[in-house]
This record gives sequence, structure tokens and C-alpha cells, in this order.
Amino acid sequence: MSIEGELRITLQCHGEQVRQVDIISTRPLQLTRMFNGKSVDELLTMIPMLYSVCGTAQSAAAVKACRMASGQNSDPQTDLLEQILVNVEMAREHLWRILSDWSTSDVGRLNHDLTSSLATLMNDAKLSCFPEGDSFRIKPVVAFDSAKIESIIRRITTISSENVFSLNATEWYGIEDIETFNHWLDKTETDAVLLLRRLRDGTVARLGEGEALPLPQIDHHEMSKRLSQADAEAFIAAPEWGGHVYETGPLTRQSAHPMLQQLMQEYGNGVYARMVARLVELASLPSHLAQQLNLLEIESDSAQQKHDVVMSQQGIGEIEAARGRLFHRAVVRDGIVSSYQILAPTEWNFHPLGVVARGLKRLSIGRESLMKQQAELLINAVDPCVGFSLEIC
Repeated sequence: MSIEGELRITLQCHGEQVRQVDIISTRPLQLTRMFNGKSVDELLTMIPMLYSVCGTAQSAAAVKACRMASGQNSDPQTDLLEQILVNVEMAREHLWRILSDWSTSDVGRLNHDLTSSLATLMNDAKLSCFPEGDSFRIKPVVAFDSAKIESIIRRITTISSENVFSLNATEWYGIEDIETFNHWLDKTETDAVLLLRRLRDGTVARLGEGEALPLPQIDHHEMSKRLSQADAEAFIAAPEWGGHVYETGPLTRQSAHPMLQQLMQEYGNGVYARMVARLVELASLPSHLAQQLNLLEIESDSAQQKHDVVMSQQGIGEIEAARGRLFHRAVVRDGIVSSYQILAPTEWNFHPLGVVARGLKRLSIGRESLMKQQAELLINAVDPCVGFSLEIC
């Protein structure tokens, strides 16, 4: 087990029905207590070392929270550069998942050059944005290289287009109807497409469908207040908001895409729709990054400062990471952290009463081996940010 813990998922069955789903997290939520008494700089150095999955998003949320709690202003350029890095990480995370886990073969398909390109993508991106190595500091040195950032965007576009879509990623994102999508699905032979075609033409496309409540926007003052209450650890372990258990991730973020809307009308919001939503988000990122780079160059001629709302030595950092929305809360006094908390998307999505638990409870199949395959398919489609174990009894 890693320092980040794991999810232990148990399906208790009777006959061919799942009667109960138990999801127990061993994630050490109290780990953030180690930041108490540390300086803000020490905390920002420790965050990416402790959280290997989506470490860039974790750092971005941390620095936002600490700036706000320290009463520091952030400038538009720094904000854009940090968001560019988060989106590069999002693209890399989606590519790793699609290229390594969606293969229909037991033999990994990632060749050495592709593996190397993905493995070095984040470091190259950071150097193109903050050449001094100052990324995710309270006051980083800003000296970005537009040409290098453009090359990062081209790498993402090329890897996606050649290995996933067999089509320019931005052009694929422009598919707005299910007929055109199905034509592409029938004529393309990448590993990702072969898996999707098998799902569409099989019996599990609707697997895990059901009520899905997208996590709404939450006022930062309200979130900070909730995380300051005595039962905050219980809330972080199994978060609810307004009496509801929400979900967050690519499906909720991309649900307005017209093709995805049509697909969900036909197949529901089960594993098939969730996997297509990941493709939709991946395809959207090159043009989104290009827009951010354009804004960055415009802001380079501006001396404007962005003034965050200061909340009495408290700060909330909110980031949309690859697997969903991430919150950090910091309380800082005289440059020293007195309290720190992290609410990750996995706690929403894998809540004991959440979208995965509800989907798993709908499984109905006699052979345990097939039930296990289907359960794992649903779990991986929602995608926890830690490992998991699955037991059927």
C-alpha cells in the first residue's frame, strides 16, 4: 500500500444480485496534520512529494489556498501559467489511462518513444513556464517561453491524434452528433476505439448508469466554514453538500457537449458514456491550452493585479484536476501553517452512497469472474486517484 492509501471495495452478493456495497478508504486523511507548524514554503515543497497522482493539481490548489490565507495577491500571468500546467497534467493523465489501460491486448502497447514523451511532458512544461524552477511558489519568477509552450501543445495534439483519434484532436472534438461519432467508431482501429466499439456493441454499455448529480459550484466562504467545524474529518472522508452526494469528473464537466448528450440519451451515463467523456475532454485540451497561451501573451503587456478575497488568515484553493474537483484549505498565521485540509474528488465519487456504490449495487450476473470484470470496468471508468482492492463474497 502506498502512503496515499487505497480503496477497499466489497460486494456482498446473494444469488445473482449485489445486496450491499462497502467502500472503505485507507487514505490517511490525517496526513495533512504534518503540515501544521511548517512554513508556507515548506508546505509547498512537500505537497508534490507526498501526492504523486495529479501532483501538479495538488500544488496548484495548495498555492492558491496559501496565497489567499497569507493575504498575497496573484497576478494574471502567474494564474494562467499555473492553469496551463494543470491542463497539461490533465491531458497527460487522460493519455496514460487511455493508452495503457484501454488496450484490448494483454500486452502493453506503449512503445519506448511514447512512454518517454509522456514521462517528460510535465517537466518540460514546467520549464517552459517557470524556467527558474519556481513553479507553485507564493511569488514565482515569471519568464515563460511561448515557443516552448506551443511545442508542449503540439506534443499533446500529436500523441492524441495519432494514438487515440486517428484524426486531429480538435477536429474530433467538433463531432456534434452521434451518427458522425458512430461512423468514426466503425472506421477507426486504435486500441481506445476497439474497446469502445466492444462496449457499444456488447451488453455493458449502460453498466453503472443511474442518478448522477454534478457537484455544484460551492462558495469558498461556505466551504471554509464547513472545513473548520469539529466533524471536518468525517466530512472529508464522506462529503455531502446540502444533503446530497455529488460526483465530479470528466462526465460532469463535459456533459454539455452535444454529441455526448445524444450518446447519454441512448446509452445512459454508464461506463460507455464515461469513457467517451474522457475522450471528449482530452480532445478539448489542445485548443483550450492554445487559448490560454494567447491570453498569457496579452496579459504580458498588462500590469494588472488580481486581488483574491482574503478570509481572515484562511484560504481555499479549488482546482479541476483530471479526476474531478479538488479543494485545499489553509490557515496561515505569520507565515506558519496552523491547519491544513485536502478534499479530493475520490471522496465524492467513491462515497459509500455515491455514484460508484450505486452503480455497483445494480450489477446482476451469475458468474463471479464476469461480475468482477464489470465491477472493475465501472471503477476504472470513474477512476479513483488511489489504488483499490475488490472482493466479492
